[in-house]
Amino acid sequence: MYHSVGNQVDGDINGIYTMSNSQFAQQVEIIQQLANENNIAIVPFAAAHENSVSFTFDDGYIDALTIVAPLLCSKGIPFHVFVSSARMNGTDRKYMSGSQVAELAAMPGATIGCHGAEHQSLTSLSITEATSDLRASKISVQAAVQHTIDTMSYPYGHVNEAVRAAAEQVGFTQAACSKWGFNTKETDHMMLKRIDMWAGDNPSTVRDKVLGYWNWFGLLS
Repeated sequence: MYHSVGNQVDGDINGIYTMSNSQFAQQVEIIQQLANENNIAIVPFAAAHENSVSFTFDDGYIDALTIVAPLLCSKGIPFHVFVSSARMNGTDRKYMSGSQVAELAAMPGATIGCHGAEHQSLTSLSITEATSDLRASKISVQAAVQHTIDTMSYPYGHVNEAVRAAAEQVGFTQAACSKWGFNTKETDHMMLKRIDMWAGDNPSTVRDKVLGYWNWFGLLS
């Protein structure tokens, strides 16, 4: 799980999600090498399986189009961007506009998902409000890319059983949360785990995270 490459991530007071271009390029190279050495497939988010890894990006920052896409497309690496529709339709051009999201969606290997309409904690809303937010995000992003969107990630990773059920009711078939760890065929398809990749992760840490050796996983399992 990534957020932005080259842009300041909103609310990132510790600077862990605001990654430089050079560090992202280094991490991609390391992950690609690890995949080759360990027979791990790099696949689209919707096609993930146990012996695979997928690149996902939350929020819909403009660098997904200007920095991430050129690098990953040149390497033939698929990636998935979860877009907040209010930010897409807003005036802050740190985020992709609707036309830019559509441009990204047309690039080889790029796929789009939703990340809530207003990018607010869905668990802090009534279930009626949360359902409306989820439905609005789906309708808006679908209108931008002109095809069905059935994947999403929960803003801030905030999800409970009611929000999970609402997301499924709205029509999402796969959803990513922010729970650390790895997925198996038994993992709930609406609660897919991810691994945070941080600015400051050195090559050894990247390797340990991808291969499951990072010591936090034992504490969080």
